[in-house]
Amino acid sequence: MAEKELRRLKRRDLLQMLVAQCEETERLQLEADQANAQLTELEAGYERLKDKLNKKDEKLNQKDARIAELESMIEELKMTREIELEEAGSIAEAALRLNGIFEAAQEAADQYLMNVKKMADAKRIAVCKPSVTESKTPTVVPVNSEERKKTHKYGWVQHNQRKLIHG
Repeated sequence: MAEKELRRLKRRDLLQMLVAQCEETERLQLEADQANAQLTELEAGYERLKDKLNKKDEKLNQKDARIAELESMIEELKMTREIELEEAGSIAEAALRLNGIFEAAQEAADQYLMNVKKMADAKRIAVCKPSVTESKTPTVVPVNSEERKKTHKYGWVQHNQRKLIHG
C-alpha cells in the first residue's frame, strides 16, 4: 500500500492490519520452523545413509583387496603347478633314462657272470678231465644268448656258481 493510503486509514484499521501481519508472520515462522525441523531430520537421515554407504564402501574395498590377493595366489598356484608338471615330465624322463642305465648294467653284470662261469667251467673241465694229449689248455664251450637267457630265467646261474665253488 502506498503511504498516502496508510495515512488516510484510521488507527483502528492500522492496528487490525498490524495484527493480521503479525499473525501471518507467526504462521510463516511456524511453517519455517517445521520446514527447518524436516530439513534437520532429512540431513540426519542423509548423514546416517552416508555413514552406512561409507561402511559398505570400506567393506567392498576390503573385499576387492581380498579378491585381488586371492587372484594373485591363484596365479602363483597355477605357476607352481605348471612348474611341477614340467618337473614331473623331466623326472619321468630321468626315471626312464635311469631304467635304461639299470638294464644296461644288469646286462653287463649278467655277461660278466657268464664269462666267470665259462672260465670256471673251463678250469673245472681242465682239472677233472685232462685231454688225450695231456695238454693243460682248457676248452671253452661257447654259450649263445638263448642259453644265457634260459639260465637266467630258471636261476641256473646261481646254482652253477654254487656248484663251481662248492664242488
